[in-house]
Amino acid sequence: MKVLHITFQAYTATFKMPFINTGVAISAPVPSYSNIVGLISCCKGSLIEKNETLIGFKYSYDGIGRDLETTTRLFMDSKKEILKRNPEKGIIIREFHVNPKLDIYLDNLELKKFFERPIGVPTLGRSQDVAWISNIEIIEVEEACEGKMKPTLIPFPCEQFGGRVIRYCDYFYNNELGYLRKPDKMILYQVVPQTEEGVFVRRNNLYKLPDSDNEVIYMHRLGDEI
Repeated sequence: MKVLHITFQAYTATFKMPFINTGVAISAPVPSYSNIVGLISCCKGSLIEKNETLIGFKYSYDGIGRDLETTTRLFMDSKKEILKRNPEKGIIIREFHVNPKLDIYLDNLELKKFFERPIGVPTLGRSQDVAWISNIEIIEVEEACEGKMKPTLIPFPCEQFGGRVIRYCDYFYNNELGYLRKPDKMILYQVVPQTEEGVFVRRNNLYKLPDSDNEVIYMHRLGDEI
């Protein structure tokens, strides 16, 4: 099978850990599929459809830093019963990844032109995490039933290794101007941890990468829990 391989790099990356809104704002160990949908949609200039492409990815970074930043807070005006901006700033400690690298794999080869001339500015998480594209190529991958996998997300459970379990939403509908985006169903995922040689995984929807020592990627269909 031919797939489109794109490599993104940046100085920093920040992926919000879901359901954690107090204390230190820690970064998730890998991006969610909705993060990658947003990245592709940014380059395309419009929201990709759920059935438009299969998505595989692997992610790495050199280290973790923490930044102290101010935030804008709101308060409720009890007399007028409306939200107002609090003149006093808040303070938060936010975690970020240093020198991140994100490789994504798509089976829709027609998307190649949007990475060659991206319409929006790609970012790895927040708007200040500006990224650049260092590689675009079409490669041939072979279907496999097992192999070594680098850090990514696969549906829970996977019995071959232990890894952090995170509940993510794959896809958000954001086509109504002036309204909050609508989340699709939530899915439990297992994070493939960082190791030097990769983690052995046996499951479906695996594909062996060319010129690798049995390294595989998991190709995910958005909204698919299998």
